Amino acid sequence: MGLKNKLNVWVENRLISKEEQDKIMAFEREHNNGFLAKTALVVAGLFIGLGICLVVAANWDKMGTFFKFALDFAAFGGFAYGAYYAYNKQKPHLKDMFLFLNFLMVAATIGLTAQTFQLSGSWQSFALSWAGLSLPYVLLSSSFSVGTFWAFVFASGIVCEIPAEFWEYIFEKEYGLMWMVLMAGALSYGFDMLYDLIKKRVLLVKVCSKIMLFFAYYALVCLVFMYGLPHHYDSRFSAMAVVFVVAFAAARLFWAYKKQDMISFKHNVLMFEGYVFLFFASLFNDLLESGFGFILCGLFILLMFYVFKKTAKKIQKWEIFK
Repeated sequence: MGLKNKLNVWVENRLISKEEQDKIMAFEREHNNGFLAKTALVVAGLFIGLGICLVVAANWDKMGTFFKFALDFAAFGGFAYGAYYAYNKQKPHLKDMFLFLNFLMVAATIGLTAQTFQLSGSWQSFALSWAGLSLPYVLLSSSFSVGTFWAFVFASGIVCEIPAEFWEYIFEKEYGLMWMVLMAGALSYGFDMLYDLIKKRVLLVKVCSKIMLFFAYYALVCLVFMYGLPHHYDSRFSAMAVVFVVAFAAARLFWAYKKQDMISFKHNVLMFEGYVFLFFASLFNDLLESGFGFILCGLFILLMFYVFKKTAKKIQKWEIFK
């Protein structure tokens, strides 16, 4: 239900007055365009950066080396001044766009330098150089999108440098995925604590926390399908995998409660109930290939949804989330 419809229901039930509804709507219209504005400006910055690259590429052979570097540093300086100007004028979204353009210019400068001086290297060295030299611009940015771009560039350079033996251990050894979940989860927890410690001033730290949490969940899902379902019960480790998944879910629910994050709590409850559904559905085996099996699965999904809704309402009545 959208905000406007919710407010209409509240007015009809005399929870708020019509005047209060109008004030809330006016406030939301004025302040609720942050994400859209940030996204639009980052996308605009991406198109501007690509456009500059295309214009330069079309006239590349006609330019001398000095002119190429002069143009590069002029663009660098112009974007840096634009970020400084936007910061002084208290235009955070515009500042983030210019910082993103500086982030792209770092890559362009590395490429120009490599071409001019006939330097060669792998993607790993390029990505890590780009990430390292552009880090100051990303730290100054308050855009989640800019931080995510940087994190993917940095991760692509790091991942390629990790020995193949590490990935072989993670995906082929029984305990590998468990270690992956624990390592990524611990890093996510550490970045989250650091983000609170620095009073949420550097958004890149939060981006790193989210990405590490994504890897933890990815490894957990792999663990579920490889070892944590009943039809894999041919070893003691499969039972350990089920216990591990339950323990991880419980830890995430406790962390959401500690952080007073009701949305995260609900999402993790829903994910755990999804695992319970997979667990019991896999017990059906051949029954899933019949119409009766699909009916049972559909009824089970309805039951899980009902339990989830009731659980959420019960938790709200406990008032553990203030």
